[in-house]
Amino acid sequence: MTYIGRFAPSPSGRLHFGSVVAALGSYLRAKSLNGKWLIRIEDLDTPRCPPETADIILQELDALGLKSDGEILIQSHRKKIYEQALRTLLDERQAFFCTCTRAQLTKRPCHCYLETKENLPHASIRFKPLRGYTPSFHDELQGDIKVNLPDKFITLKRSDGIIAYNLACVTDDALCNVTEIVRGSDLIDVTPIQISLFKALHHKIPDFLHLPLALEANGYKLSKQNHAPAIFDLFTPQEIFIRALIFLGQDTSKINSNASLQTIIDYAVINFNLDKIPLSSQSV
Repeated sequence: MTYIGRFAPSPSGRLHFGSVVAALGSYLRAKSLNGKWLIRIEDLDTPRCPPETADIILQELDALGLKSDGEILIQSHRKKIYEQALRTLLDERQAFFCTCTRAQLTKRPCHCYLETKENLPHASIRFKPLRGYTPSFHDELQGDIKVNLPDKFITLKRSDGIIAYNLACVTDDALCNVTEIVRGSDLIDVTPIQISLFKALHHKIPDFLHLPLALEANGYKLSKQNHAPAIFDLFTPQEIFIRALIFLGQDTSKINSNASLQTIIDYAVINFNLDKIPLSSQSV
């Protein structure tokens, strides 16, 4: 079976160092296993994702030599596909229309799942996890993990009509036959939710591998929300690549920033060692 990995950035800002670590980690994992690597743009939260930013991210990935082995998926172009997945969950009573506001849910539990409601204006659609929903899963880097389960019901479609991250992510990973999801460890907590969604939608569950996060000196993760600097404003593509390799614990002893980018990529793929990746997040 061919290994298929992916990188799925949200275009709410340009690439920062943490983004590059996730991109490079997933790329090297796929290429070291002679697999395919795909790019997906997660731009469904349109108020936070200016259209031009997706183009910039793709240009920056290209400048790093990280090219998709297939069609680049743009989630905002795939809304009908997500609606079909929603329909499946609704028909099988795994999802329900909910008219509760956030304020109401802080005061009382939701009972909308006990009623039959269809196509209500300004209602969200929530997911009722399958029986046997478990907080535990195996991570290919971190080992066996147990997390705190979130609220009983998970939003799949917001009341403003925007498809939620978990539904779109699971649907696309399944339809693209992704065999392993490599991403930052900030998403460990949503993994049990997504595993339950894979099951509910009758899809094969991929493997999971969560990379350490790049942190600011104050301990917060580098992110667009925390105004992490655009990495291309600070370093050359070769310097970015080597810095990310060092963060991931990979051997850089025989390459330097004077080498061609392709030389660095080839060396990194051949010498990629999963066991060298640190388990803990670290400041940069």
